[in-house]
Amino acid sequence: MMLSKFRLLFILSATVVGTVIFYLYFKDRGWWMAIAGGGLGFLLGVATLYLEDIFRKTSPVKLIGGAIGLALGLLLARLISNFFEIFTQGVWQVFLYTMSALGLGYLGVVIGGKTLAELPILDFLEKLSERILTKFTFGSKSSKAKPKRNAKVLDTSAIIDGRIVEIARIGWLDGLVYVPRFVVEEVQTLSDSTDPAKRTKGKRAIELLQELKAVLRENFRIIDLDYKNLPTDEKLIKVCAELNAKLITTDYNLNQICKLYDVEVLNVNELFLALRSPVKPGDLLTIQVVKEGKERDQGVGYLDDGTMVVVEQGKKFIGNELEVVVAHILHTPSGRIVFAQPKN
Repeated sequence: MMLSKFRLLFILSATVVGTVIFYLYFKDRGWWMAIAGGGLGFLLGVATLYLEDIFRKTSPVKLIGGAIGLALGLLLARLISNFFEIFTQGVWQVFLYTMSALGLGYLGVVIGGKTLAELPILDFLEKLSERILTKFTFGSKSSKAKPKRNAKVLDTSAIIDGRIVEIARIGWLDGLVYVPRFVVEEVQTLSDSTDPAKRTKGKRAIELLQELKAVLRENFRIIDLDYKNLPTDEKLIKVCAELNAKLITTDYNLNQICKLYDVEVLNVNELFLALRSPVKPGDLLTIQVVKEGKERDQGVGYLDDGTMVVVEQGKKFIGNELEVVVAHILHTPSGRIVFAQPKN
């Protein structure tokens, strides 16, 4: 259970309130009663935070009753206090009501603060309003209805890839972008991996999600749609179908599966391939040969857009700039590879 500044302040408040109440009512019994009240307040504060952690792991649909927040918490605290008036009076009644109000009020604020934007209810309300407006709109029947929001769902591969943040930053990613919670959990699992490479990749993915949220603001939403006992790919397809959204991915196999289910896909690799400058056989390029190729005497360099250039007889030019002539180009699902020969 991680302790933020707000959580520490809440526990401190519960402890201080407990101490003050017991001190005021038990002055004649010494300071030990005040300390006992503070300890009891501290325990109730910790218990409240423990309940919060449990509630956060529960889907918002199950917690929707808590969304009315502080008012319901205070009302419930009053009802509890009235019930226990039968059994107790004086300090215990005051202490119980105050702690109940503090604890239940805090839970109400935290749970009520969970934005309804995480739920598809906003899309439902928008569609409902569109239907109502369309029904009562005056004019010709051929008048165009308000276009639907261009919703998209982000998968793990697109997050780890990282280029989606740059796409969003330059304004090419319009509409709502949903990230299913099971995708976030998959990224968190990577960041906790014992494998250093996976752990680094997972931590970087979490940072990219934070950047994407900062760029998209209200258009970035984490949703709790989940389908138990299904593979992640099938979950993503079902989420896209339910939200009528497009899937953003870099996974070639998932791309092909989506076509079987008529789910539209935005493949980040295909976008960057389309934006690359055209290269054709016979073109003259200048590259830096940076390493040895897989085959004998081959050298490898890269174009500015990241395209790999394999240079025949280029091993001896490693570390130098070299003019090469494009011989042929190999297209793969993950990109293209240019094969070239030294000009001279």
